[in-house]
Amino acid sequence: MVALDQHRFARNYITCIETRDLTAARSLLFLWVRAYFATLPVAPSRRQLTNPDLWGCLAQYAALSGDPTPVDDFWDRLDAILPHTSSPTGIPLLGIPILNRPDLLVRLLDSLDQPVETLAIVDNSIDSGLADAGALSHLLVQLEHEPPAGIGRVRVARPFANQGVAASWNAILTAFPEAPFALLVNNDVVFAPGVLARVIATVDPARPQFLPLQPAPQEFSAFAITPAAWNRVGLFDANFHPAYCEDLDYTERLRACDAVEWITLEALQSLQQQANPSASATIASDPRLAACNRTTYLLNCLWLHSRRRLENPHPGTWMRRWLSQWQLEPVGP
Repeated sequence: MVALDQHRFARNYITCIETRDLTAARSLLFLWVRAYFATLPVAPSRRQLTNPDLWGCLAQYAALSGDPTPVDDFWDRLDAILPHTSSPTGIPLLGIPILNRPDLLVRLLDSLDQPVETLAIVDNSIDSGLADAGALSHLLVQLEHEPPAGIGRVRVARPFANQGVAASWNAILTAFPEAPFALLVNNDVVFAPGVLARVIATVDPARPQFLPLQPAPQEFSAFAITPAAWNRVGLFDANFHPAYCEDLDYTERLRACDAVEWITLEALQSLQQQANPSASATIASDPRLAACNRTTYLLNCLWLHSRRRLENPHPGTWMRRWLSQWQLEPVGP
């Protein structure tokens, strides 16, 4: 692997800009980007990927010339980078959006038979007017201060109002881009014995993979997804609000991406289906929620069949979020 002469590229680029030779600057940037990626290992760390000199020159050239092609070339090459990660021994990230029914959340947590590094919960109950909102808030505070056995830490997001399922999933994924993979579940799900161990043994964090724990049409009630998968497919479409049809949209996008491996483990799904004979406990627990859902479900159906839904898939989200994290150095004494 040839070392990248960063300073020579930067000096030559500055010379091109000073002489106002944008054509030469463009050619140099293409060469620089190609050399930069050629020097990287297969799965580089964030430190190895970070190159503010190159990034600054690319941005400056695009601003001066109005030509985005060197920048687009950079992003296209970045899409091919594999995550720098290790094989987890437990569930790295368990994400749960919740609106009501704290009793079901307790039931879910009691079914865990593998360690969880981070439990991330999005509390959508604030200002919901639901009878158990207070009990849910109390439970979440308790979990934060005293994580259950086997759970390393509990993080709770408290938005101003119900963000919806898709936005909650996005909040979980983008808040923890360093997680080797995420397991996103509804709060009314329980895990059958042995299922989580099979998930951990199957998922390869370095590959773009999607693993649903239950068969259709409940595939998105519990699923594992790797950073490389949502980096290629993009985040969930938060225009589906507060729930339903976001799964159909994402299924379509996953199936359209040849790079993503959709893993179906029939034996695992059978176990989960037996352990979860019913679904949609959130909606079914309050007739007011069911009444609201009848309207918003139809609106979501309209969005699903809209041409404008397909205009902004935004791939590359994981890579941008992973690279752009602020990690402050400890303050000295």
